[in-house]
Amino acid sequence: MNKLNLILERGDYPPESSSESYNYNAWRGRFILPVLRIACLLGLGLFFIVFRVVPVSSRILFLFLLLGLFGVTFLRASYNVRAITLLSVTFIAGANEILLLGAWGDATIFLLCYVTLSALLLDHKATIYALTFSFVTLIVIAALYMLNIFKPLDPGVPAIDLTRWAIFIADFAVCGLVVTLAMNALKQEFTKVTQRAQSAYQSLTEERTRLEEIIRERTSALRNRSVQLQSSTKIARALVEIKNVPDLLRASVDAITEEFNYYHVGIYLLNAQKQTATLQASSSEIGMELIGAGHRVGVGIRNPIDLVIEHNKPYAFSDLDKARFISDPNFPSTRTRIAIPLIVRGDLVGILDLHSNKLETVEEEDIEIFETVADLVAISIDNVRLIGETQALIEQLRFYNSEQTHQAWTKATSRRAPAYQYTPAGVRPIFGQVKKEESPIGVLQIPLLLQSQKIGNIHLRRKGYSTAWSEKERGMVEKIAEQISLALENSRLVEEAQRNAQRDQLIANISSRVRETLDVEAVIRTATTELRRVFDLKEAEISVGLPQAEPKAPRKHTSALRLK
Repeated sequence: MNKLNLILERGDYPPESSSESYNYNAWRGRFILPVLRIACLLGLGLFFIVFRVVPVSSRILFLFLLLGLFGVTFLRASYNVRAITLLSVTFIAGANEILLLGAWGDATIFLLCYVTLSALLLDHKATIYALTFSFVTLIVIAALYMLNIFKPLDPGVPAIDLTRWAIFIADFAVCGLVVTLAMNALKQEFTKVTQRAQSAYQSLTEERTRLEEIIRERTSALRNRSVQLQSSTKIARALVEIKNVPDLLRASVDAITEEFNYYHVGIYLLNAQKQTATLQASSSEIGMELIGAGHRVGVGIRNPIDLVIEHNKPYAFSDLDKARFISDPNFPSTRTRIAIPLIVRGDLVGILDLHSNKLETVEEEDIEIFETVADLVAISIDNVRLIGETQALIEQLRFYNSEQTHQAWTKATSRRAPAYQYTPAGVRPIFGQVKKEESPIGVLQIPLLLQSQKIGNIHLRRKGYSTAWSEKERGMVEKIAEQISLALENSRLVEEAQRNAQRDQLIANISSRVRETLDVEAVIRTATTELRRVFDLKEAEISVGLPQAEPKAPRKHTSALRLK
């Protein structure tokens, strides 16, 4: 399997014709050529060895046999021609050996080669025919020798009796039969091996095809997943710059429609009681009309929005499943619908509603992608709301600080001189109303601002009225005005802190003196004395007693102490 994976990764597939390598006929076609070449070499060497020994007729026969072998070996010829030629040459060489030497020669070697090659190059029946033909040939030649019809062509060959011929023929028969049976068994096993190899190769081919299909499907799924993730990233990038909820909702549905090719994308937001979902944004004209009509979906109505609100999980519907598919009369062309909850910190705030007019199979991976998109939209909505609330709170705090600053400085300026003026005689306070005059060229007026509140002015006049103030000088004076405003505020805060400390100390002193005794008269006397002393009063009076509940009720005892 690892090798197969490596082949698939490299694309190094075996050719379609490689199945021929398990074909026995194709193997024989490749096998006969080297056999013919070896036979040519061996025959050529044997021809030169026996050239001077054998008669002229045998020389001529060997020469013709060699020419036939060389012809079918090096010239174009069919397999049958080459096989019959090789077998004929082998048989003729064996028969010629018997005619030359009788039973004393090596004819059995040639005849056994003839039988063996018949088993390898031809079918099972041809092997039986070759063995039978060789056996019959030996018997016929032996009979002709025993009847003195033929004599060995070599005069030096000893006489051959019937026993020698019988042994010669029996040896060939036994060896030929063993060779035939062995070759047939070998061919049968080879056939089984080739069949198993073909079956294995077929299984491997089918497995490769299946794996290629799986790889294509996985590659397509990964490509789609990558495109969806890129689309999610684009949507997130498009939403991050938006600072208000209506624009955010509109941009969300438009971006999802553009990236995922849905003909309608809607966003429903829930009310505080989680009982009603109102359509707030849509990418289709039908959805925009529904928004204008105030389209709402309530809990308890059988629709995808209600299922999402009830179970707080996504749902996908296709009209292939008629039992589960819920048609919407507002969107009759919808064939696939996906409803995804918008959840922020575990709280359901809305529903993302997707409509497709195409029949699609929604996988679990697609649901995960849309859940990611829904989370992005929900988080963006929550962030925009938090930003709006934070900005409103900041504005409230800024307004409160501004009002506090205005009140504090109004009170502070009522207790001191409102202005100071530098003159050649020095710095002097101005207690009256500051005279307002039009700003000539040599006069510069810069306000003293604190928390957006104007707490004073800087009024500057040059010695020469004709010299105007430059922008650089004006900027420098403005920076100085900022520092003066901060210094004045710090001084006011220090004074206020000191007054608060003195008041707290005064209260603490009076409290400690009052608590020195447990006698009521002594406590009242001490408190009255301290109040007159601290505030430098002309008269101080402390009365102790309960007010009358009814006019007719008897008057309760009260005590009073007055110091003058």
